[in-house]
Amino acid sequence: NMFSSINFTLVFSFFALLIVSSCKSDSGLQGTVSLEQQPNIIFINTDDWGIGKVPCYEMDDASMKIIRTPNIDRLRANGMKFTRAYAGNAVCGPSRNSLLTGKHGGHAVWRANSSKPHPESIWPPKEPMLGQVARNAGYTTAAFGKVSQGGTETPENITACGWDYWLGHLGHIDCRSFYNDHVWENGVKKAIPENAPEKIEEHTPVLGEHGVFIEDLYADRIIEFMSQNKEKPFFIYFASMVPHGDSERIKEAGLWTPSLEGYDKTDLNYREQLYAALMTRHDRNVGRIVEALETLGIEKNTIIIWTSDNGDEDSYYLRTKTWDGNGPYRMYKRYLYEGGIRVPLIASWPGTIEPGTTSDQWFTHYDLMPTIAQVGGKPVTAAMDGISLLPTLANQADKQQDREYLYWEFYEVAPQQAVHFGKWKGYRTWDRKTGSGGNIELYDLSKDIGEENDLASQYPEIVKQIDEIMAKEHTPHPKWKLPGID
Repeated sequence: NMFSSINFTLVFSFFALLIVSSCKSDSGLQGTVSLEQQPNIIFINTDDWGIGKVPCYEMDDASMKIIRTPNIDRLRANGMKFTRAYAGNAVCGPSRNSLLTGKHGGHAVWRANSSKPHPESIWPPKEPMLGQVARNAGYTTAAFGKVSQGGTETPENITACGWDYWLGHLGHIDCRSFYNDHVWENGVKKAIPENAPEKIEEHTPVLGEHGVFIEDLYADRIIEFMSQNKEKPFFIYFASMVPHGDSERIKEAGLWTPSLEGYDKTDLNYREQLYAALMTRHDRNVGRIVEALETLGIEKNTIIIWTSDNGDEDSYYLRTKTWDGNGPYRMYKRYLYEGGIRVPLIASWPGTIEPGTTSDQWFTHYDLMPTIAQVGGKPVTAAMDGISLLPTLANQADKQQDREYLYWEFYEVAPQQAVHFGKWKGYRTWDRKTGSGGNIELYDLSKDIGEENDLASQYPEIVKQIDEIMAKEHTPHPKWKLPGID
């Protein structure tokens, strides 16, 4: 075996067949949501997978015709597609930090990527993190893949997130290789001898039977975890690295894959073939997970949510024009325009979510924590910036709490803030070097999804509201500061 067999620590609580719960609301408690049984939850968070490159979103003709994702298509056909899903932030570290802490960018510890850990005074957070909330809600918990929260973490800090079992890497840099020569299991570094550089370098970038494709390993362990915990509720966080390339690699930007998946029979250039093959390989593992649920007989009691950590990043195949990675949205990863934060999100819950449905309910990464809490009958606390989306997922949308607005804050490229409420989107940025700027741009997303027409001068009262929200939701950070404000 590649490394020793896995011993799981099983921590769970008895859960009644009927859950009657409610979540916070500015206007008081909303209606209850009734469930016959506590569902398992699998949250699959891909890496840089732009919404325009998801065929079932039907945003880009080339993507629909070329990229093959039959299992994700099946999730969509049997479940719900969200048209207004947002990442927690515009790049992987702070976005994943938002997911794991339940905080938006104005309250989060990570507000940009960082290669260094944060001081112990602010990390780990004092409030429970995602795995802890899930554990308190009665779940046995596990995390796989890109499980760090922003920078480089200690094994103890990752475990402290609340995972009964985890398999992955300590930072968002060291996990980039699809053929890494090691992996961390429950805080212990384990070698993957098959991926020793001297064994695989000559076979890259299409390795065939050589080496261990790390995402296949994660899928293997996810299926094993589900099999061992099928009799009790489980929560799985699968933090995939696909289709993020490895910019440190010389050969083909680290787009290494077991097979070209037939894309070598197309007109795609070589980088594009590798890139598309990675997406199809991930799709295959999604199918393996769904098939395992069906074999175990628990598919009807399992919610699968598939999404991305931020908007599109297509530099790994040199930004060719073959695909429009973000569809009609402006900009891409690292920007708080729609192209950097609008993401695909598909939810499947056989027998509960009606097949082939579409929802325009807002869903963002920091909604996952309160959703899990409500599923387990636990309170959605004031420390959580999101709301529970359980009513929407449980086909009880009439009980869904409305939200007033969404807020983002981000510090790569330049300091940025954004607010989305109603049909309006406000965006503000400053010049990183001079600190100039800071004027709020205003867009009517109901008519201008591409954010092309700045209406700030026509609606000063809306701009004033957005400015007030930005001031209210921003809290100072010891590392990242807003010019003229902090």
